[in-house]
Amino acid sequence: MPTHVLNAELKKPQALDAASWAAIEDPLNRLKKAVGDNDRPLIVGSAKELVEATARVILQVRGNPAGSGEEYDKVLSTAHKLIEHQPGPDIALDAPVRQAANSARKLAGTLRDLRNTYGTGHGRATLQPIADEVLETCVDGALLWTRWALRRLQHLLLGSLQPLINDLRAASFTMGSLASRLQSANLPKLNPEDQRALGVAVGQRAASNTFTVRIDGVEACAESQDDSVWPLAYREGLTEGLFIDQFGQTQVDDSRLGVRLAAEVLLPHPDAARVVDDLRTKLATSAWSSGFARQWQEVVAEMRLHKDVLRTEEARRAWLEITENFAARGME
Repeated sequence: MPTHVLNAELKKPQALDAASWAAIEDPLNRLKKAVGDNDRPLIVGSAKELVEATARVILQVRGNPAGSGEEYDKVLSTAHKLIEHQPGPDIALDAPVRQAANSARKLAGTLRDLRNTYGTGHGRATLQPIADEVLETCVDGALLWTRWALRRLQHLLLGSLQPLINDLRAASFTMGSLASRLQSANLPKLNPEDQRALGVAVGQRAASNTFTVRIDGVEACAESQDDSVWPLAYREGLTEGLFIDQFGQTQVDDSRLGVRLAAEVLLPHPDAARVVDDLRTKLATSAWSSGFARQWQEVVAEMRLHKDVLRTEEARRAWLEITENFAARGME
């Protein structure tokens, strides 16, 4: 069998843990060795194992591990469905690409029958000759689907909500990295509770003076009136996070840019008055961070300056109440 069919490596998803990657590498290494040794039954068997291992890792990552006795076809089709609509940078979501990926899945699905006929895992009374075309079909089919799946798995992992929220607490973000992870998280498709939780975490990180997060997660939202891209629940969470830190204290970024951005974030919100009033209630019982205590006067001035960004009188009134409460507490 020509060895050129294995001339490209599989790319490990950066966010995939070592144990899961080892589960994929094991049949891949066995497949490579089988090709080098021209062990034809093992080539067929290892190609099927590679696809199955990759599919099982996808299910495990999504918190839905397959049972040890689960049928190959079910494992493969379930994993495929989980990632076929996964968004991410450079990921195509149009129908022709999905159709091509589905064809790759069908080809990978034939590996079970090919393994049953030619591959390892079964004792046989007689050995069938295995043509080069059978081997190349097995290897090409396995690698085609597996490479497609691993690209999607990378964005599935990046889009996992809790790791993203955890990273917003402490990890560093380069320019554009949060934008990529928000896209991978499929923000518009999250349930409202998760959208809000993510908004709070982004707002809090921006308020702690991380400008890359502010640009990707706050300014981009403030500049857009499209609530199908930046959902209302996310906007509500941002507004809170820009004023209340993870310890429940009142905090605003050192440049006080969050004041204007909070008002702009709420522009397309049909119930901005309720959001601002809820924020007012929380701020009324929130202790001040040391940073806020030093700059409350500048914050008050910024809030008065940007009051009219809000569209409704009710929202402006609630905003002004927050402003005057800050001023009164500061004077005390």
